[in-house]
Amino acid sequence: MSDSIISISIPPFPDFIEGDYRVIKKGKSHIERKNLGYFDVIVVKEGCLFLGEDDQNYEIGANEMFILLPDRHHYSWKPCEEDTGFYWLHFYTTSRWEQSDKAAMFISQLPIPELHFHQYSYTLHLAKHISIKEPELLFEMLQDILDSTVQGEGRDIWKTEERFLKVLRFMENLGEYKDRMTILAEQIQIYLEKNIDQFVTNESLEEYFHLHKNYLARAMKKTYGKTPLEVLLEMRMNCAKQYLIRTDYSIGKIAKLTGFSSEIYFSSCFKKCTGIAPRNYRKKYEKGCL
Repeated sequence: MSDSIISISIPPFPDFIEGDYRVIKKGKSHIERKNLGYFDVIVVKEGCLFLGEDDQNYEIGANEMFILLPDRHHYSWKPCEEDTGFYWLHFYTTSRWEQSDKAAMFISQLPIPELHFHQYSYTLHLAKHISIKEPELLFEMLQDILDSTVQGEGRDIWKTEERFLKVLRFMENLGEYKDRMTILAEQIQIYLEKNIDQFVTNESLEEYFHLHKNYLARAMKKTYGKTPLEVLLEMRMNCAKQYLIRTDYSIGKIAKLTGFSSEIYFSSCFKKCTGIAPRNYRKKYEKGCL
């Protein structure tokens, strides 16, 4: 296992380019490339990959993550000894970065003023090669990114990039210990995001996770400060605002897309949460008042 750390200056944030899940059959090898131009994240679900980068050889086993650099020679130094399945994704950045045996600290090259409210300079630190403590959660997050790229109603680049940034945060925290309740809360959040347009209750969550609804609520309160249904309502309101701003969908259609049983109930909840009715929210945005 490599001890190298990849440090990346932020902002700007890295961008997701492409990804997929691939299976390499026993006896076959990973493709050879030079100067790909993107970071290549490999997350092995089963089997083992034998990858080389310049003059260094690595073995990436099941439930391990490995990152190939954009400006190096990548190759397979040994064929797979068994069928090997893995997620891969490419991301791109124009920021300063480096790989070293210790974390570096960068100041963003973007001109960030300090007179007003402003973005902070940050350095993202990713392990070159690391064992994943909660592999199923990362697999699900990666699949969510891939699913968000499928063309269909309500799917767009914003959703994909949002999910990618969550994966980056998860990847950065891989070396940190998380207790069971934090892991559970993250799993609940992902479930809620995927089912934002469905009928969700405490009882249905209890049935899905096979845990008492009070325990689920404690996990979410401990991690996010809110109950599952409070988090879900916040997600639905944020999603509804985007539909109101970016589309000409009817209020009834937006209510359905965000999981509300009726337009009247949606409008009531929206006004209670934001202090303004959905139609007036849209009108204010159109007039440039928001």
